[in-house]
Amino acid sequence: MKRFVVIGNGPAANSAAEAIRKQDQASSVVMFSREFQGHSYTPALPELVSGEKAAEKLIVHGPQWYERLGIDLRLDCPVQDANPERRLVITAEGEEVGYDALLLATGGNAFVPSIPGIDDPKVIPGVFTLRTMADAERIKAAAGKGRRVVLIGGGLLGLEAGNGLRRAGAHVEVVEVFSRLLPRQTDPQGAKLLQGLLESMGFAFHLGRKTEQIARMPDDLDIRLDNGTRLAADMVLISAGVRPELELARKLGLAVDKAVLVDDRMRTSLADVYAAGDVCEHRGRYYGIWPAAVEQGRVAGTNMAGGAAEYAGTVPSNSLKVAGIALTAFGEIDAEGRHEALVFQDQAKGLYRKVVHDQGRMLGGMFLGDEQGARVALTAMRKDRVVSPEILALFPV
Repeated sequence: MKRFVVIGNGPAANSAAEAIRKQDQASSVVMFSREFQGHSYTPALPELVSGEKAAEKLIVHGPQWYERLGIDLRLDCPVQDANPERRLVITAEGEEVGYDALLLATGGNAFVPSIPGIDDPKVIPGVFTLRTMADAERIKAAAGKGRRVVLIGGGLLGLEAGNGLRRAGAHVEVVEVFSRLLPRQTDPQGAKLLQGLLESMGFAFHLGRKTEQIARMPDDLDIRLDNGTRLAADMVLISAGVRPELELARKLGLAVDKAVLVDDRMRTSLADVYAAGDVCEHRGRYYGIWPAAVEQGRVAGTNMAGGAAEYAGTVPSNSLKVAGIALTAFGEIDAEGRHEALVFQDQAKGLYRKVVHDQGRMLGGMFLGDEQGARVALTAMRKDRVVSPEILALFPV
């Protein structure tokens, strides 16, 4: 029997463990997690902040799932070191566990920009990041009616958390270094419409601005921007993206660029060591999205257990709600003079549609406020990528 070790408990880790079991029902699978609970759906953390969902509703796999698959799940048990020569990992408590095949699915950490006044947000009263359920619980406990919140970063998770705080009675101001919101999911025109809709809800925005300092004052926090603007807040939520967790990868001596480098079989530069999810980079691309992590985990687990699978990449696709506004983005969304684009906008209805194509072959699209149209376009994108009459009907002249 082989010894499989999986480090992590997110979508890549769980997908890999499931794939291992499809190939091999007898060997041991040990999964280490730094978290206190089983696999949870992190995109829903803002709903925990707002109180719309209880913590248990975010759990994707409970204890029974791991028991059914015969997975030895070690919660609150981070791995701090590894010895590839002896083929073993070492936990924070010093336990040594051997492996024949190892998967790094350590995910990522909330990125904190270098801002004078903060070193570690978790030890600065009133400054938070949102990456785990524990983070969400801390933010929820500190929130309240009349609170002034400054959100640093205009990313999805932050906007959703900010909206939850807004609904709880807080005033929310967003500081974003980019000139538009959600730059990975919007084009300039769609972002402008989305911004207007959010402003009508009470959000305030400082776009194209950098935070230069956060200072703790006697009664509140003082945030200074690069144009001299000063904002007063009771809470600061930093939502500036995610960076891969590479500490263990570096101890193993793995080849790393933006993240751990993997081939099409999700193999790293070290024999019998694989990587998947937010910790890895494939063909020069770092995805950092849930669907890619699931597929990468499936490929890694299949190959670890002796099967044959290859990862060919993931078309970036997000279907989500931004403060209750439906937004779907997939593939290329900026034509930038290189491709053609079909565009339709109805500002009064908060509606925006866009399909980017190359001589009738779909390359991507963005749909704001139109879930049905988004489904039609996504189906076409996944099926044959043809700009069909059904797609053209979404863009009346």
